[in-house]
Amino acid sequence: MWERECLVSIWKVLQRVNYSSWVETITSNAKSIVMILSRSQFEQFWNEGYVFLTDLLSAGEVSVLRSQIPAMLDSRNRELVLEKDGKTVRSIFDMHNFNEVYARFIRHPKLVKAASQLVNSHVHLFQLILNFKEAYSGDIWPWHQDYPTYRTDDGMSSPRCVNILVFLDSVNQYNGPLMMVPGSHKEEYPVPELDKSTTGYAGRWLAPEKFENLVKRKGIIAPKGRAGSVIFAHANIIHGSGPNMSPWRRGMISMTLNSIDNVLGESSRPGYIVSRDCTPITPLADDCLVR
Repeated sequence: MWERECLVSIWKVLQRVNYSSWVETITSNAKSIVMILSRSQFEQFWNEGYVFLTDLLSAGEVSVLRSQIPAMLDSRNRELVLEKDGKTVRSIFDMHNFNEVYARFIRHPKLVKAASQLVNSHVHLFQLILNFKEAYSGDIWPWHQDYPTYRTDDGMSSPRCVNILVFLDSVNQYNGPLMMVPGSHKEEYPVPELDKSTTGYAGRWLAPEKFENLVKRKGIIAPKGRAGSVIFAHANIIHGSGPNMSPWRRGMISMTLNSIDNVLGESSRPGYIVSRDCTPITPLADDCLVR
């Protein structure tokens, strides 16, 4: 069966980056995981570090998710991160804990089951963010890998998690599309120092010269598409985005689902930034957002 071959491809990737400690148990849950992604999609994720699915969520589902944004933008609370101008909202965290629609979103079966397939186990929510690049003013996200932060700041034992990026607006070449370096999830770099000054959100940004040769070999991709399209990305892939100089907002949900077998340690970040609830997610019905 192709599922067994896919597990072999996971093993090969993990050997390259020295994350083989959990591979001994990777087959234990294989029969209980629902296969959502095709063989080619699964293999692309592990070989290239991402897979892009257009129109995975319907226009109706996107409309429901977008309808909640004005109320959340008006609630100036701790979950909001502003751009450096001190007034434009850059990110909203932890929406599922104060918005019923987003509490259902994190249990969307297409997302949860695909993540479970990719990490070969049940999953729990690790992080939920609504990221904006407002028209004309959305700032950059410098190049970075997420897993070094997860490991250093949150005690995550391996990159056995999936970053799920849901387009709430159409993404084009002008409004700051997410850029990724294919295959960079197989590379390790020294963990950068925490940078609190470049943008409105502190991050461990990666100096471009560190991976310049990799870009020359592999290039850069920037998925574009209609609202409802979804990127499933490896936590170690190098990614970033430029400023939005266009008249079109770029809103995107970023949800990280972690394997229930991927142990978390002590976190230096507050609970609304990263969840410490490791309860496995039970998917809802397919119409959970529009019923």
